Amino acid sequence: MNLEFNIAVHVLTFLSKHSSERFSSVELSSKVCVNPVQLRRVMSKLLEEGYITTQKGKYGGYRINGNVLDTPLSNLFKLFASSQSIGRIYTGTKESDCKISNEMSRVMSNYHRKEFEIIEKYYQNISIGDILNDILMEGYNEKV
Repeated sequence: MNLEFNIAVHVLTFLSKHSSERFSSVELSSKVCVNPVQLRRVMSKLLEEGYITTQKGKYGGYRINGNVLDTPLSNLFKLFASSQSIGRIYTGTKESDCKISNEMSRVMSNYHRKEFEIIEKYYQNISIGDILNDILMEGYNEKV
């Protein structure tokens, strides 16, 4: 999980609950508790993928694009995990004369790929609607 994935889930859940309204990036960033630059980076990807629409001008803002309640979180996980700037995450080097150091990045890379597949599979069974229902059931006893 990373911040962009969490922002995307938060925004889509919020906009689904308020589907007839539009919100500026400043309003949404305040609701999501992130800065507007972070929010806009996520919103551009959500717009590109068709999850949201945007309208410019005085009465503009972001709005949910249809019904995304059935969207599995795995779709968002893949979208935002691939954009994650990871930098160096493995130790060791092929140039080392130490067998362990020489093979560590290859082995850990395989585990990392398997970890991604497990998480992606887990999120296939959780939707934006599930997130909203969990929140509403705990807070307001409403059901979407």
